[in-house]
Amino acid sequence: MSNFISAFFACIFFIYTRFEDTHKAIIDPETWEIVQKAREQRRRPTKMGEMGMFSGLAYCADCGARLYHCRTTSWTHEQECYTCATYRGKKGCSAHYIRAVVLEQLVLQNLQRVVAYAQEDEDEFVRRIMENKMALQRTEQEKAKRKLEKQERRYNELDAIIQRLYEDHVVGKLSEERFAKLSEGYEQEQANLKQSIEDLSAIVHAAQTQAVNVQSFLKIVKKYTQPTELTPALLREFVEKIVVHAPDKSSGHRVQRIDVHYNFIGEIDFSPEFSRYSKKTTA
Repeated sequence: MSNFISAFFACIFFIYTRFEDTHKAIIDPETWEIVQKAREQRRRPTKMGEMGMFSGLAYCADCGARLYHCRTTSWTHEQECYTCATYRGKKGCSAHYIRAVVLEQLVLQNLQRVVAYAQEDEDEFVRRIMENKMALQRTEQEKAKRKLEKQERRYNELDAIIQRLYEDHVVGKLSEERFAKLSEGYEQEQANLKQSIEDLSAIVHAAQTQAVNVQSFLKIVKKYTQPTELTPALLREFVEKIVVHAPDKSSGHRVQRIDVHYNFIGEIDFSPEFSRYSKKTTA
């Protein structure tokens, strides 16, 4: 009987165990990842039941909140805009107002330049992306290292504090109640620090040459010639998020910057031959 039961559960385990890469995938991994990201970017339609093209993709450069699509029945398409959610909630920040048609124009221009760059010199494009990624990793690692050192010092300080508390309790300088309250607080802080130290250590010791899936991005590029119109499908396939900065009026003109972060590769710092294309564009 026991052998029968063991065999039964072994069959159940086999049936519900996943064996990856044993059959040809219905869709390629790149498309799967893009779809999952799109599903995570929850979007809410306007009161008119419309969905803005950039809803769920546009973010405020200062507070990190999403930009909301603003639209009314009396507005033309040229009057539609996006504005910071924090500002709309009267909780601070600034409007970061940008018209939808302007955002569409800026993103399309940025996308056209990136696609042209990748198609004209693929080797240089890959090299530039890898350099950018490694530079970003070095910055993150240095920042994590400084924070890790600070937290390790505090962790050791807490060890000494808890030891002194215990000694004071033993000799009667602290009551049982007072000792329990203080030690509990310090031990909780130490537990939180321990988890944070583990996370930071992983960042610090991460491989400097962590892979960037540039080839996945190039596969998307090769599906197109030169985009002449920005569609929701094209936008979602290429773009991960768009960061909108507050307008700068110091020159007497309203100048607004956007940063486009692409799927698989992040934001692109154009090589010198593409430096003539400025991401700072008059809105």
